[in-house]
Amino acid sequence: MSTQVKTQQQQPQEADAVNPPKRRPGRPRKTDKPASTEPCGVKSEAARKTRLAAKRAGTSTRELIIASANEIINRTGVVDFRIETLASSLSLSPGNITYHFPKKEDIIAAIWEEYLAVLRDTTEEMITPLLDIKQLFLYFRTAAAKAISYVGVTTYYFGDMGALLRENEAFRRQIERGRELVFAGYDTLVENGYMKPIENPEIKELTFDSQMTMLRWWINHALTKYPEQDLPAVMDKYIALSLLQLVPYLTEAGKRQFASIVNLIK
Repeated sequence: MSTQVKTQQQQPQEADAVNPPKRRPGRPRKTDKPASTEPCGVKSEAARKTRLAAKRAGTSTRELIIASANEIINRTGVVDFRIETLASSLSLSPGNITYHFPKKEDIIAAIWEEYLAVLRDTTEEMITPLLDIKQLFLYFRTAAAKAISYVGVTTYYFGDMGALLRENEAFRRQIERGRELVFAGYDTLVENGYMKPIENPEIKELTFDSQMTMLRWWINHALTKYPEQDLPAVMDKYIALSLLQLVPYLTEAGKRQFASIVNLIK
């Protein structure tokens, strides 16, 4: 009798071993997850330190993402830029990045908008009522340095100026605002005794366009031809050459200042 009962008690267990009960669909068991190649908590701890460092520096995670992405794009270009590379450089998961920027194009656009804001602020700060030829030179030098610091994205956008002007209204407004401020700068130079008026509006427009076009081309040329440590000196010479467009309109005081710039960068 006891042997029969024991056999009956073992039968369900043996059946379960052969045909285990199906688990209801839902979250996987911990044992079903692939084993991590990193020690537990390494990535989350690195991410915590990244966020803590950003907080101490007074920057948000979003700002940190933009700054790091800009550095990477300056080295690799836009085409080879990947969110995974950016996440790894910041010790964050890709999800931490896409929480702020769903696509890499959103990051590129954010860098471009930051560049436009920096350029606008630079122009408004440096084209002042006290403007002279030396200050104008310093303005172009600063603007060139800003373009170089965002060169990966600016080169990408400047690659097709027609498409840029058609599709990016913010850039169109920036160009128009920059033209207004530089034209006001020409007028200020006249008032301060460093220039004679450029009476012909078309010549005034061409003067501005030629300066901007040459500087953009020279920046790209300098970046491809010269090592990084030589860029400041090379760009100083190019910026001085862009001021040659103003020489026919300079007064004696303006020519003296221009000559001092040329002598300084020889």
